[in-house]
Formats: sequence, structure tokens, C-alpha cells
Amino acid sequence: MKTIKYLALVSLASFTLASCGDFGDTNIDPEHLNEGNVSYPKLFSSAQHQALGSDWDMWRTGCIYSAQWTQQLSSIDWWDWYGRYEWSDDYSASFWNTFSGTRGALLNVTTCYDIWKNQENMKLDWNIARVMRIFAFAKMSDLYGDIPYSEAGRPREYSYPKYDKQEDIYASMLAELDEAQANLGSGTAAMGSQDLYFDGNASKWKKFANSLMLRLAMRLVKVKPELAKQYAAKAVANGVMTSNDDNCKLNHAGASTSNDSSEPFAKINAREDREFYMAKTFVDMLKNSQDPRLCLIATVAPTADGKQYTDVQKNSSGLWSAADYGNMAFASQDGMPVGGYNNVSTSNYFVGKVDSRFNDANFLANYGAYFSSPNRCTYCDPAAPTFVVTYAQTCLLEAEAAYRGYISGDPATYYNAGVKAAFEQFSQFPQYASALAALNEDPTVGLGAGATLADYADKYLAAHPFNSATALEQINTQYYITTFGDPHEVFSNWRRSGYPVLQVAPMAALDGQSASVGIPRRFRYPTKESQVNATNYNEAVGRMAGGDRFDSRVWWDAK
Repeated sequence: MKTIKYLALVSLASFTLASCGDFGDTNIDPEHLNEGNVSYPKLFSSAQHQALGSDWDMWRTGCIYSAQWTQQLSSIDWWDWYGRYEWSDDYSASFWNTFSGTRGALLNVTTCYDIWKNQENMKLDWNIARVMRIFAFAKMSDLYGDIPYSEAGRPREYSYPKYDKQEDIYASMLAELDEAQANLGSGTAAMGSQDLYFDGNASKWKKFANSLMLRLAMRLVKVKPELAKQYAAKAVANGVMTSNDDNCKLNHAGASTSNDSSEPFAKINAREDREFYMAKTFVDMLKNSQDPRLCLIATVAPTADGKQYTDVQKNSSGLWSAADYGNMAFASQDGMPVGGYNNVSTSNYFVGKVDSRFNDANFLANYGAYFSSPNRCTYCDPAAPTFVVTYAQTCLLEAEAAYRGYISGDPATYYNAGVKAAFEQFSQFPQYASALAALNEDPTVGLGAGATLADYADKYLAAHPFNSATALEQINTQYYITTFGDPHEVFSNWRRSGYPVLQVAPMAALDGQSASVGIPRRFRYPTKESQVNATNYNEAVGRMAGGDRFDSRVWWDAK
């Protein structure tokens, strides 16, 4: 049960914080935390959990915004407004608040980082905390740009932390990752099983650190190609992930959707908000390439009221029945139109303008029975793991690095390994066997009883071999597919690479959003930051062309 022991830590961590204002919250005196009132390894466990987000921010910055902006999910009822790029302070700020508010991931991991730094018996733990802290800060900076970094999470020293430039943050993170991984060759950290990712296994953390280093290095291809090359080469030479067994993930065995023990993306789509559907852009991409993963990613699930599909808590045991897993057939999958449309027949945004089926009253009342949602055996399973950094992602980044001449090796070899790992990664979902059985029987793409994920990968690669003429698009489209379920990473890599090519939401123009502005490129800072940390906030905003807007770009996202 170690995978869900962090639940009590949320309230414990919350107790240490006062309500002041956003990033200022991370700098409120944490009531003198010490081993007498909280175990620091447990505080680290909490940070590991909260660094991945909760259903609160995954719902808002993840599904409502990032997944709609990148056209993997679509909503035509509750959340169509945000598919037109409209701004909500609460929603845009939700990830920032998760890190700096009562969940306090940055405060918690920084507390451990500082406490363990000079403890002789905690050397492995400190270097692990260094890696974890960088993962958390990188995710925050990728979404917002310049953020408090050098002064963040240290309330006694800095009441109102400055916003560091993203360029400086990245230089620091890459250098520290290189230092940390050098001290993680072998052994087990003192925290042991309190480490929810790897049970304190230092060699696993070394691979994670270097794979994260590769990810961050490749963020810089548009602005600092030489630095990107330097650290991509370092990462690979140091030792990145070499199989799916190395995947960094948080397991959710025994999860309940009534609390934070569930996988957050799954919890939202299984219980909290059943008005997200698989986007037409994403479904059509998989259908057009005869990608059998569509059967593992999507399902047409039964509905409770014609629109919202049935709740995970439908029966007394809190589990779906077999019928509730829906129709996983390849031919049956249908993506919801994207672009900010809604289901109000009298509205200027009415989806019937682009899909005539909605003009039929019965279809309009029951459209949930026709459109795909995340598959309940995989991404919509509350007991599924949260993938942090994976071998498949790492191979695909290696493929691009090799293509760009940053590292040695054949790009095609890395690409093939990445695609195969992406297919085989489905075996790490606890209910994947049911989805695989349905896929094997599928009349369109099934390979028959006994076929394995590797068999499907081999067939797919034979039909879609690596093509150097379209390498960047091919590699990053695969990255887009395999990072489904992690909308923040999908959003970041799409901005970095430009692939897949996405069209601006057609309905955004009706809300006064100029087509020239395009799809949002970052999240806006919380409005409260302009009040509680005004001097530093204003300095950071002044560095951005266009100011604090969705269409302003973070430093590494140069045009």
C-alpha cells in the first residue's frame, strides 16, 4: 500500500502553510518543521505526489486548457469557452497554486533538499531531492516562463521571492542534474520505500535524472542549440533509461476516486468531469494511420444521461461492470469536433455547423453514445500509474538528438525503439489485458488471439518506417501520441517542436481572438501575484513581449 500512503500528508503539508498569496504561500514560515512533528521522508513522498499535480489543476490547466489547446480532448458543453482560448484566472493559475498553495510541492521538496544537504547519512536522499526539485521547477517554468526559483520555497530567507529568468533557471537545472546524477551510481537511499517512484534505488534515479536532462536539453533547440547539444550528449553518455522497466511512474494501486489516491487524469475523466471527449484531431490522426493504439487509448462508453458517460462509482463496489468499459472497436471510435464549438442549437458556436448529425434532436440529446472517451482499461482507470518520464519518450528524444547531430547513433534505431516502447508501455496499466484482448479480436486492426503488443509495434513500424525527410514531424507526432494523459508535457513538447501541426480554433475569432494570435503558448500568472509580490511580478512581466498573456512565449519557445 506504499503507493497511496501520501494521502494523510496532504493535510499535514497544508497545515504548514498560511493563506497569503500564490508563490508567496511557499514562503510562509512552515511552523518550524522538524523530525518531531513530521518525518522528512514522508514530506518528500508528499512532494513526489503533488509535483505531478492533483485532479484540481489537472482538470483546469491540464484538461480544460492544455488538452483542448493541443486537440487531444474536446468539450462542447461545460468547457467549450476555454477551447476558444478564453482566460480564467482561477483555471490558468491552478497549477501555480498547486505548487505554491496548500499542497506545497515546491516548499516540501525544498525543505527536504535543504535539510538533507549536509547530513552525511542522507547523501543519496539529498541528490534524489535535487532531481525531484528540478522536475517540479521545470514543469512550472515550462508552463509559465520566468518564475521564482533561486529564492522559492525558503520562507525564512525570502518573503517575496524574485522571478528568475527562464534562461538562468535552465542553465542552473541542467548543471545541477549533471552533478546529482554523478552521485547516484548505486545503493539505496535512507528514505527507502518512502520514495514513491523507485523505493530509494539510486541507479534508477540516475537514469531518471539523465532522461530528464535530455528532455530539458531538447527544450532549448530553438534558442540555445549548442547548450542543447552539450547536455543531450552528457545525458546519453551518463546513462538514460534503457527499457520500460526504468519508467518513472507513480502507482495508484487500490485507488479511490473519492480522494487524492486516484490517478488525476483518470479521476477527472472517470468521475469528476465526464464532459471531455477524445478530440477529432487526435482520433483522426490515429485512424488515418491505422494505428491500433486507438483501441487502447479510446472507447465509446455507455452514457448515464445521453451525454455524460457512466460514473466510476456506479455500483456499490466502486467499480465498473464489464459493459461499462464500452466499445473499443477501431471502426467505432469517433472524435468530437474541436475548435470551441458548443451544443446549444441557437448559438453562434453550435457544433451542428461542422457536424450535421447534431442537427437531429435525438442525436443532440444523446451524442455521448457516439463519441470516444479515454479508455477505461488504460488512461481512464483510476488505479493506473501516472507516468512521469518514460523510456519511450527518452528514445524519441534520442532520435531527434541523433537526427540533429547532438549524439551519435542512427536516428531510425532510436525511433524504432521509442515506438516499440510506446506500444509495450500499455502493459504497465493494471487492466491492459482486457483492452489487448479486445484489440486482438478487432475486425479492422486486430492480429488475432495471442498477439502481443510487440507484434502490433512491429506491424506498425513496417507500415510507417522512419523517414529522414520528415523526421522531426514523425518523431514528435509519436511523442504527442505516447504522452497522452500528461497534457502539460504534450503542450510543452508541441510548443518546442511545432508538431503535430494544429489549426487555430475556428470559433476563437467569434470571441474576438485574432487568428494571427494563434493557439496559446503559455499560462498567465495568478492575478494575486500582482498584489502580493508586485515588484518581482512586474519585473517578470516587463521582460515578456506582449506582457502577461496567453500568446506571449516563454524564453525557449522562440518563433
